[in-house]
Amino acid sequence: MTRVSALLGTLVIVFLCGLPPAHAFECPQPAMPSPGVLQETAQEQQALTQMFAGGNIENKIGVAVADLQRKYPAASDTELVNYMIGAYCPAVAQMPGLSDQQRTARVEHFAATLFELLSEQKL
Repeated sequence: MTRVSALLGTLVIVFLCGLPPAHAFECPQPAMPSPGVLQETAQEQQALTQMFAGGNIENKIGVAVADLQRKYPAASDTELVNYMIGAYCPAVAQMPGLSDQQRTARVEHFAATLFELLSEQKL
């Protein structure tokens, strides 16, 4: 396991531990971004959430990561992960017919896919 994937794995655990118990799925409040890095507007984050609301998440993760890395080359993987999970979680919360456990599983799968993509970039 590379240092990056270990760090990212730890981040997802911290993120998911911050989620309320399975009986009450809620998205965590996004952290304020650092000055000068990932200064996306609420509208830009909402557009990303809408993009994630459709299917084919794996491809959309790659597109979103590439776009954010192009716009914010100084952004750390941690900032990218936090921002993208913050944009994906509301999309999952709005999906009808899912239990809270299914919603949590989708966020976990999204995070794992995102971590895998970012760690592959470091090889």
